[in-house]
Amino acid sequence: MKKSPSHVAVLGDLNLDTTVQIAAFPVDVGDTMFAADGVVDLVGGAAANVACGLRALGDQVTFASVIGTDRIGDLVLERLGQLGVEVRHVRRDWPITSRTVVLVDGEGRRRCINDPKQVHDYRFPDEGLLGTLGCARWVVLSTQAWCRPVARFAREYGCRVVVDLQAITGDDEYHREFLRHAHVVVFSTERLGMHSHDFFRKLWREYPVEVAVATHGSGGATLGLRAGAEIEFEPAFDVRAVVDRTGAGDAFTAGFVDAMVRGRSPREALTRGQLAAAHKIGERGSSRGFPTAARLEELFQRFGELPGQARGA
Repeated sequence: MKKSPSHVAVLGDLNLDTTVQIAAFPVDVGDTMFAADGVVDLVGGAAANVACGLRALGDQVTFASVIGTDRIGDLVLERLGQLGVEVRHVRRDWPITSRTVVLVDGEGRRRCINDPKQVHDYRFPDEGLLGTLGCARWVVLSTQAWCRPVARFAREYGCRVVVDLQAITGDDEYHREFLRHAHVVVFSTERLGMHSHDFFRKLWREYPVEVAVATHGSGGATLGLRAGAEIEFEPAFDVRAVVDRTGAGDAFTAGFVDAMVRGRSPREALTRGQLAAAHKIGERGSSRGFPTAARLEELFQRFGELPGQARGA
């Protein structure tokens, strides 16, 4: 099957996110806290968020995941479809859908409590993978356990494999199956046990990773290119007032992958990923606030060439 450079397959977690607005951390509200319009149920999960971000940017996306046969699963599918993401490759292979509770304070900081249900014992069937990958040239994976063999399958199938490692601590056994087959990795340095530059060099020594990106939250992001061992830091952008940081890393991944799919350089992809994340955190909810292609282009034209100290809105 001929692969389309504009087609992206995204595989990984999908769940119901219940976002709860609080005043501040630590939570100390006594027996009961009242928050008018402060509890919202939305589609969530890193992979689902990336799929939503790519769809908002106009990419052709095939999404695959696994959820339960319960009513929550019905709700998740309905809302994901409303966001423009095709759901025919989402399998309903266990009874209960995964859930996450997200606490968000007045400054947009969040804490997540995730119940993955049976995800660690699951294996996505190979015939389902063939249908999902189809003519996709690019594949984006989250790091759920069932995605580990998918990384090998996708690379051998001829896809460009992107893995969102999220808040990785280092080169541990769990993530090695992803690293052995990834062309591109994105990771947060929030919990990384070494300097991001050292981690880049470790990846280049031991794995076939070609492009690596370290995100530092409000501290910006760093791009590492295997060719020439190039490393470049870029400060963050101040696009909108921060409302909710949930999904910022997923928005970055969507913006970065979208740029790569469209043939832009990794350096430009870094900027576009950061702008997508900066836009995303201005709206509440894990699957809300992703920029459209027109909005991201507007932001790139406005901020993309500015020096670090001039990047405020």
